[in-house]
Amino acid sequence: MSQHLLPRPTRLNMFILFTKHLFWFSFIFIYLINTTTLAQPPPFFHHICENKANYTINSTYQRNLNTTLSTLPTTNSGFNYYNLTTGQLSYRVISFTLCGGDIEPVVCTKCLSDSIIKLRELFPNQTESIGYYNECFLKYSNETGNTNAVILASPQSVSNVDQFNRAVRDLMDRLIGEAAAGGPLLKFAIGNITEPDFSTIHGLVQLNQIPNSKINGTNGGRILQSTCNFRFEVYDFFNLPTIFMSLFNCNHIISRMQNK
Repeated sequence: MSQHLLPRPTRLNMFILFTKHLFWFSFIFIYLINTTTLAQPPPFFHHICENKANYTINSTYQRNLNTTLSTLPTTNSGFNYYNLTTGQLSYRVISFTLCGGDIEPVVCTKCLSDSIIKLRELFPNQTESIGYYNECFLKYSNETGNTNAVILASPQSVSNVDQFNRAVRDLMDRLIGEAAAGGPLLKFAIGNITEPDFSTIHGLVQLNQIPNSKINGTNGGRILQSTCNFRFEVYDFFNLPTIFMSLFNCNHIISRMQNK
């Protein structure tokens, strides 16, 4: 009975086989690294963790938090504001996101998605945390309240502080009044003011309450609170097409409501 033996692999064949496997392994590894990198959201420009109590893994609070953050993107009021509360008592999760009034809805939705991923990454078991991007912010907590304020002042000072601050105050007071009169759907206003001794100052106000902080002596700044976006600069930073579309949609909805 004859036997047919397979030829022994040569060193060259083994080397070729090893090289092929190494190539495919390297390709897959690079692909996975690139995919993971692309999927990672960018860092916040500011974030807050209040050192609140940690929640227990697989607890009722964690389940409510998971439910809240997965459902929050579906709660858009139509004007870049999202909010949702899940659960009761100590297991309650209060969450909300506010995008700028000049931010397009698709950009706002992407910003919210990135915020959810990034906050869970930075604070995996905190009961309260806040993350800020330029386009939006996200906050979730088990407590009510609106005490967190972020003040971002320009590092560049102005020469005539009193005159500049007076002009900023006049502009922002006017915009606060216009935004407050915007009804329940859209409390948002933009505008500018020009003084003889310096360039035009541009302002944006989006609020549900008046900020209790001020910025003095710099040529720009922002105040961010849970339901407040307050900004002034010496350059035009508005996204006007989005603003006009938001105002049109708001007026259209109000008109429909009044005609019912």
